[in-house]
Formats: sequence, structure tokens, C-alpha cells
Amino acid sequence: MGLGTTVMVVGTEKALSITWDTGVIEDDKPVLSRQTLKVDSAMTAQEAYDAAYNIAGLTDYIIADIKLVETQTLGPID
Repeated sequence: MGLGTTVMVVGTEKALSITWDTGVIEDDKPVLSRQTLKVDSAMTAQEAYDAAYNIAGLTDYIIADIKLVETQTLGPID
């Protein structure tokens, strides 16, 4: 196995990553904090967007960025 072997996707995971604007420091530079949550692999971009804003309603922070990250595990591994 290895080089030249046909690759297979053996697993898929998704995570919702929200970057929060939590304030400013010197020279008006933003202070950002990232929160990452595992989500169902069937979650759509719209569902992720809506979930982020639902979570934002529970905080005092402003959303700076939203990402729906998909990770594929590849195999076979020797």
C-alpha cells in the first residue's frame, strides 16, 4: 500500500467554527476568540449560519467569522 494505492474516504466530520470579536486593545486592534463545535456531518451551510447566530444571541460578543469545516479521513493506511 502507499504511493499509487487508490484512496478511499473512510470518514467525514464537520465542525462549526465561530470567531468572536471580544473587544479591542491598544491601537484599536480587535481581540478575537475562536470557538469550534462538532456538528452533524449532514449540516448545511445555512444551518451552520443560523446556528452561529442563535448561539450569538446567548453572548455579548459580535460574530467576526463563521466557518463550516469538513474534514475527510483518507485510507487505507499501512
